[in-house]
Amino acid sequence: MRLPRLSGGREAVAPETFRPWAALRTVVMAADTLWIAVFFALVLMQGATRSAFLSAAFFVALFTSCAMFYNRLAFTISESGLTVRTLAMERTVAFDDILRVDVLPGLVGTSYAVRTRLGSLTFSSLLANHQRLCDLIVRRARLG
Repeated sequence: MRLPRLSGGREAVAPETFRPWAALRTVVMAADTLWIAVFFALVLMQGATRSAFLSAAFFVALFTSCAMFYNRLAFTISESGLTVRTLAMERTVAFDDILRVDVLPGLVGTSYAVRTRLGSLTFSSLLANHQRLCDLIVRRARLG
């Protein structure tokens, strides 16, 4: 498959999407499934306490929300810019609007703050190939 030509004769670059590590999404889904099973086991049990039901319901809600968040989260690099998709929004920022990228190493992993004219976008080492994503943003925004 040939990519379309842009002005100046260069070929367009295929969009590249970065998502949370597959292992992370799998573990979160497994935890969600486990807590759903615990909740239904409590329903079937005689004499389960109210606090046991509430605890199981809390973990079902927690892991279901995490699973939904991680399955929706995506950062896509394309010719039009950086597109960020979360549960609540989808926004594309042109590379010309990216001012800088701050890399913040931490105990649990690396965080990246993408400073734009429209505010900040953040991602972390929970994304697969996060270093490549950072490099692409820096290169396409001509920051380094």
